[in-house]
Amino acid sequence: MAPDLKLLELNPPIESNNGHCQHNSIERLSGKQLSYNEFFWHFMNTNWPVILTDVSNNWECRKNWLQYYQGTSNGNKYTATINFNYLKQRIGNRSVPVANCNREYYNSHAKSEMQFYDFLNYWQQKCEREKVENSNVETHTTDILYLKDWHLKAESPDYDFYEVPKQFASDWLNEYLLSNKTDDYRFVYMGPKDTWTPFHADVFGSFSWSTNIMGCKKWLLLPNGEELKLKDHLNNLPFRIDESLLEKKGVQYFTVLQTENEALFVPSGWYHQVWNMTDTISINHNWFNSCNLERIWHNLAAAMQQVINEIEDCRQMDNFNEHCQTMLRATFGLNYLDFIQLIETITERRLHCCAENGNEDNRSVLNSDQCSSSSRLVFFNTHTPNDYHIKHDLHCIQQLMKVMLQDPVIFENRTFLYRQCVRLNELISSTLSLSTLN
Repeated sequence: MAPDLKLLELNPPIESNNGHCQHNSIERLSGKQLSYNEFFWHFMNTNWPVILTDVSNNWECRKNWLQYYQGTSNGNKYTATINFNYLKQRIGNRSVPVANCNREYYNSHAKSEMQFYDFLNYWQQKCEREKVENSNVETHTTDILYLKDWHLKAESPDYDFYEVPKQFASDWLNEYLLSNKTDDYRFVYMGPKDTWTPFHADVFGSFSWSTNIMGCKKWLLLPNGEELKLKDHLNNLPFRIDESLLEKKGVQYFTVLQTENEALFVPSGWYHQVWNMTDTISINHNWFNSCNLERIWHNLAAAMQQVINEIEDCRQMDNFNEHCQTMLRATFGLNYLDFIQLIETITERRLHCCAENGNEDNRSVLNSDQCSSSSRLVFFNTHTPNDYHIKHDLHCIQQLMKVMLQDPVIFENRTFLYRQCVRLNELISSTLSLSTLN
């Protein structure tokens, strides 16, 4: 293993709990001390949130995007403000996505593109006005602008302004997209005090993580299914929520105040709303892996069924299934073909590691402790999974193929999708049959 790679050491779950544990609160744990294995089984695998502390101490963005002054703030011995000049010099001017938190547009905030310098100038002027105690200075706008969903890392791949924490490194969504150089789900958020994100669950029902570089966020988090109590007579969810509404509806929820240098893990399907209680900068990823793979598939299949139900009257038209897949991609963000191609890439990358490091029957990769660095899987240029992790990934994909082959759209048509599921199942079976998954 290359000396600069960090090992993601996954071990079989303890038989006494089989990877399951009871949760009734959201814990704060040290990001340095919480092992990858414990996070995998106790939080990702059980789909439960956790707050990790001290995760961004050495990130370039934390050191340089902020300016530190002597003085006490929230118990700290320093006060941090935004280094607007550094941001302009290091990142340069470019078009960025901005949401207006004071304007609603089709159950979302109105969005537009603006120049990065213009956004920073707006934010800096807003900060300066708020410094004036009892200021009577009139604002020139009632807009509250939030720079969000900014693909800064994709735009500047050589700018290493942060590092993915080990706990979040097994990320199949971004692994696939980055290997194909098509897109990514890695974002920067920057917003002044009082910016906020409407009530929602993350794309595809994915996991997400959010690390505060600066500031404080308030989260309202709802466990899976609790959001159903908030639907109106038209089956619509609210645009925004607060504690009083949740209490009135008898909704179980958690309130989290996330401070700087903390990362929050948001599980699959947990609806949430977020407010920036102060000026805030954060780094965010959406992702999925073996822990929530079946959840993503069931969300995709349910979305497909909704599409079929909506155009049922057109079932006799030519290429009905292809039309459904086109609509599914437009509404859900990906379709069956996109999904199977993603799974195929994830599978083949792991099988390649097995083949490159095994003998003729692949036994060495399935039983050895090490692989050569040249054939190692590497995530975000920093982390690599151990061999049990690779086997576990393949095993979970194999289980998913069995589920997907029962889907009516795949089973009844026996087209490319069916053949690909059978092919992946057979490839994995031929490899895993050489070793027992402990």
